[in-house]
This record gives sequence, structure tokens and C-alpha cells, in this order.
Amino acid sequence: MTKYTTTALAGVLAVAGALPVAAETWNFTIIAGHPPLTKGVSAISTHFVPEVSKRVAELGHTINWTEAYAGAVAPPTGVLEAVESGVAEFGYVPQLFEGDKLPLDQITYITPFGTSDLIKVMGVIDKLYEEIPAMDEAWADNGQKVLAPVGIDTYHFVTKFPIETVDDLNGHKIGTAGLALNWLKGVDATPVAGALPDFYNSMSTGLYDGIMTFESVVAPYKFYEVAPYITKINFGAQYASALTVNLDIWESLPEDVQQIIQEVADEYRDIAAESYREGGEASLQKAVEGGATINELSDEQRAAYAAKLPNIAREWAEQLDAQGKPGTEVLETYMRLSKEAGIEHARDWAAE
Repeated sequence: MTKYTTTALAGVLAVAGALPVAAETWNFTIIAGHPPLTKGVSAISTHFVPEVSKRVAELGHTINWTEAYAGAVAPPTGVLEAVESGVAEFGYVPQLFEGDKLPLDQITYITPFGTSDLIKVMGVIDKLYEEIPAMDEAWADNGQKVLAPVGIDTYHFVTKFPIETVDDLNGHKIGTAGLALNWLKGVDATPVAGALPDFYNSMSTGLYDGIMTFESVVAPYKFYEVAPYITKINFGAQYASALTVNLDIWESLPEDVQQIIQEVADEYRDIAAESYREGGEASLQKAVEGGATINELSDEQRAAYAAKLPNIAREWAEQLDAQGKPGTEVLETYMRLSKEAGIEHARDWAAE
């Protein structure tokens, strides 16, 4: 090749490299089975969607979003499948309902009586994902990638009857979701599986005598109207949901767009966690203003309750080990990371 030809080619390549990337337009649907009353959903609409759109626009691209919440596309138990199948590109997946498909992600629900500090819990979950590749692999098996794990504030009892001691639960029907049903194994109460959007009607019709739920939803869902007794026991903040993206869609996106989406998702995770913390305090205050009564069980009663439970964590881990999944590894790693983060559980679930 002549010197002239080489120089000319270099000039052409330089010009081509300076040309702007062709603008692209994407049409994305993002869904949730829960309504925006749920803090993790509202933060999608107020931060994740507009912020991704703004930053992608700065690259010259456009995203047209369809936001479909409150079960408009899928109920809480159907979001995982909807994102996997491509019905929606992004979803707020309440993985606490997906114990069969995402068993390792249930870790906080089988280690109750930890901390109410959601920020600390989510920090531990991030590190757990880093140390246990099988957790990401389980989501990939369901056709999606976790952009942000989403935690919720601590659980308490919200009931139609007063609770002075844990024995006051005996004989009552208590609704909750996912593996939190196991938290009633230490008392003579009847656990009833349900979902957040159904709790109010279930209590008003007598299907439940009360529920175990997290602070920030008590006032927005007006649970105190049908169950005016709030008993603080602090089962602990929980890793309950995840903002996910369809894996095929994710892999089709340009790297710079992926980077923007992940950066905003990281911000969303922290915003959601903080809004749950603030929302919990405000929710209980509003409930009291609406006529609710709050009682707090002592640390001794809380520890006694924890001790009455069978070791639901070890049982869970051994069942997963038998299926070839790293149940014991996840349990022991989670408890170790919790201790390193300064989190104390009322019971050492990995020690027994």
C-alpha cells in the first residue's frame, strides 16, 4: 500500500470515528404488581424512569416508557414470568413470592430478628451477591438480570386484637407473605398466605385476625382502620424485591446505555431504602393519629420468641443442599457478613 493511500485511509477512519453514534429509540414497558403506594414502586416512577430517560437523551437516544403498576399487566406473583417472557422489559419483582425459582434470595426471610437498619441489610445483600455467583445465575435462569435489590423496612404485627405477650397470638389467623409464614411456627397461630394488596379486605372480612407486615405500608394501605393494634416486635428489615431487566434486552443494549441504566439503578436502590426508612416512621405516626395503638414487646420477649422457633434457617439450608444448591454456604456467608456489618440477630441461625 502506498504512503498516499495509507494516509488517506487514516483520514477516513478518523472522520468516521468522530461521527456521532446513530440515534436509537427504544420502547420499554416497566411493570409492578404493587401500586405506587409501595415505596419501591413509587421510586421507579419518580427517579429510575425519568433519570434513565434524561441521561440516555444526552447520548442522543430516546426511550419511550410505558409504566404499568398495580397489577395492570401482572399481579405481584406474575411479574417474574412477565419479564422473563418479554411481556415487559423491566419489572419490580417481589422475589419473596418466588421461593421455588429463587430460593437463595429468601435468605433474610429465614433469618428473622435481625436489624431494622435497611441500609445495612442491603449492603450485606450486595456483598452476598458478590460472593455467591449462584444468586445471579438463578435470575439468569429466569431470563433476567437484577439491576437493584430492593429492601423493605422492619416487620411488626398489625392486628384486630391487642398483644401483650406472644401467647396472645394463640388461636388467631395471621396473614403474611412468602417464607415469613415460618415466623409463626413458634406460636399457636394459624399462618395464612397472602399479598399486600389483599390484606385490608382479608382483615375486614374476617379471613385474617391480623397480619405481619412492614411499617411503611400500615398508613398508606389504611390497615389501622380494620386492625388498630400495632405490636412492634422488629422481625427485621428484609430483602424482598428486585428491579430487573429482561436479559435478552439487556444484552442488546449499547454498553454506554447499560452503564447509565445500572448507575441509575444503584441510585434507585438507595433512594428506595431511604424512603422506606422515612416512610416507616411517618406511617406509624399517621396510624396513631388515625386511632391505632402501638405496643412494643421487650427485648426479652423478642429473644424468647426467636428461641421458640425451630431453626428454620438450618432446615432451609439443608433442603437446598440436598437439591445441589449452596444453601448452607449462603446462610453462613450471610450471617458472617451481617456480623461484619455490625448487625446482631436475636439468634445465631448458623450456629445450631
